[in-house]
Amino acid sequence: MDYRLNPDMLNEIFAVPAVVADEHIRLAGSAQLKVLIWLLRNGSGNFNAEKCSKSIGLTPADCRDALQYWVETDLLITTEAQEEKKTTKKDPEDNKKAVKHVLAASRPRPVKPTMKEVINRQKESEEFTYLLDTASARLGRPISNGDMETLLYLYDTAGLPVEVILMVIEYAIACGKSHMRYIEKVALDWSDREINTISAAEQYLCKLERRRQAWQKLSELLNINQSPTVAQSDAAERWICDWQIDGGLLRLAYEKCIKATGRFNSSYMMKIIENWRSQGIDSVEKVEDTKSGKSKKPKKETSYDLEEYENMVRNFTPVYIKNK
Repeated sequence: MDYRLNPDMLNEIFAVPAVVADEHIRLAGSAQLKVLIWLLRNGSGNFNAEKCSKSIGLTPADCRDALQYWVETDLLITTEAQEEKKTTKKDPEDNKKAVKHVLAASRPRPVKPTMKEVINRQKESEEFTYLLDTASARLGRPISNGDMETLLYLYDTAGLPVEVILMVIEYAIACGKSHMRYIEKVALDWSDREINTISAAEQYLCKLERRRQAWQKLSELLNINQSPTVAQSDAAERWICDWQIDGGLLRLAYEKCIKATGRFNSSYMMKIIENWRSQGIDSVEKVEDTKSGKSKKPKKETSYDLEEYENMVRNFTPVYIKNK
């Protein structure tokens, strides 16, 4: 089926550079394309982020960020850039000195890639393009230029596979922290732990879920409403999952802890519970028995098999006979 423009719609038109369709239709995101079309329709000049925001439904900050894509690709140029070019033509030696000065300046590490590098990587790698598209879909929003630079940093510099980065994004969303700074922090932590395969990521996520459930059960049991520290999560996992401490015993240890320290102190509780375990105490009743002195260890009775007993008597040699 052929499609043609409706002649009635050609009364008013505006130009779109061919390079947008030839090179950027696949690389640019929806936010970048919307901002460019709005800018071209309203005349390139002083960009008003607030007006653009009302027209295309993005925040002013997202509009400004999307516009930067076209600046980085040299489709749009700023008046400052034009002035710099003029200065370069008039005095090349001064410009060389300025460039040397910039190169000599130290930058903090890690250094993230630029938007130009992101665009070049999109052209080279279908896998990276898939990462950008899928990340945007899972986050439920257009990803900014800064987000793209972070994802390229995680992919190229940190060396994490696409599927692992996407698992980090899913984990961040499940935690209610879908901003890119948290995603970057978690991804770099995984990289340090050498969690760089789907299998390793799944095992680590299972471990995290185990700890989360242990803390949830403990906090409900003790009526604690707070985010746990690492030490508290470790203690909860040991008490609930590894040792399977009786709920009543945990509440009793918590009450003793509160009475002694005035707050929830996992280290103090751990000492109480370890002391009980060393005495074989695994219930509140046994704690009460210990207090009342009923829990004295019974003397170990020696039992013999009847046949063994008869053999022992038969082979017994009296002492006075041995001495002869």
